[in-house]
Amino acid sequence: MRELLSILLAALLLAAPTTACAAEAPDDTDLVTDAFSYQTEGDYNRFAVPRIDREGEGIQAVNDAIWRELYEEELYSEYGAMTAIEEGWSPEPYNMTYDWAVNGDVLSLWTVSSYSNDYNVYFVYNVSLSAGRRITDRELLDVLGLDPDEFYGQAALVLSDTFEEQSSMSPEDEFKALQRQANNDPANVRAVRPYLDGNGDLCVIGRICAMAGAGEYAQPLTVMTADRLPAVISSASLPETLSAEERLACFIERCDSEFFAPADIAGFDEQMCVYAINGAYARAGRIFADPALEEYFSRFVWYRPSIEPDQFTDDLLGPYQMANIRLVLDYQAEQGF
Repeated sequence: MRELLSILLAALLLAAPTTACAAEAPDDTDLVTDAFSYQTEGDYNRFAVPRIDREGEGIQAVNDAIWRELYEEELYSEYGAMTAIEEGWSPEPYNMTYDWAVNGDVLSLWTVSSYSNDYNVYFVYNVSLSAGRRITDRELLDVLGLDPDEFYGQAALVLSDTFEEQSSMSPEDEFKALQRQANNDPANVRAVRPYLDGNGDLCVIGRICAMAGAGEYAQPLTVMTADRLPAVISSASLPETLSAEERLACFIERCDSEFFAPADIAGFDEQMCVYAINGAYARAGRIFADPALEEYFSRFVWYRPSIEPDQFTDDLLGPYQMANIRLVLDYQAEQGF
């Protein structure tokens, strides 16, 4: 009789419905959708701008950044693809696509805009679904339990190996030696953008200086496979917002590759604004006459002072740096700094 009751109990447990907790697990099927899509006849040109289909101020900030970077700056800029199509000339980029993956608490979204001559432009967005905001590269590494030195050391090896594999020049070639030096430069290694792909592998968008044409191309590379990373990824302990100091570090790190919004610099004090503005100049290689600024930026591995103050002009700044400087200047005016 006991054996029969045990069998019946086991059968009931197997047949029982899933728990409420399991039933409430979020459905990520349509987590990322098209905010804008367009394709020409014959599907030769297709453009898709993604958006994350979640509520929240932090998620909206990510969607705003995606929209500005891809739709406004690439597709509908003065020489953008959609402008070109409307005016009857060949679009550049000729394609824009995206992919994404959820690993534990982390949503990684990456986009690629394809230009002529096999030149691609990538954007990477890592988001904590629990915190409801974009996370920094350092936070992603913390979530994965990786020491930054370990990660960047492995990234350096991958960049170096890829360089040697893709370069067809003779090892003694003088130009190859210069390319190798630029490829393996610590600043180039620190510029990689990490994300998690659909296999759970830790990948990066890295710059390889080993090809013909432009001489350098950004491309996706695998740094660590999933079996070398934690099986469960959770960043539930991440705060919903970063401190002003953390946001300043993020601003300086990315001011030449991303557009920032007022919320990103809210709470900056007068000195932080000075660092933020000059960070954009430092990214362009400006030498500072102010010893305090020169000392401050000399701590960054990417800082390569090469242009004297009297020779530096705003023409040397890119569109991201110009827009982000204006953002901080407007903020300074509002605060009365």
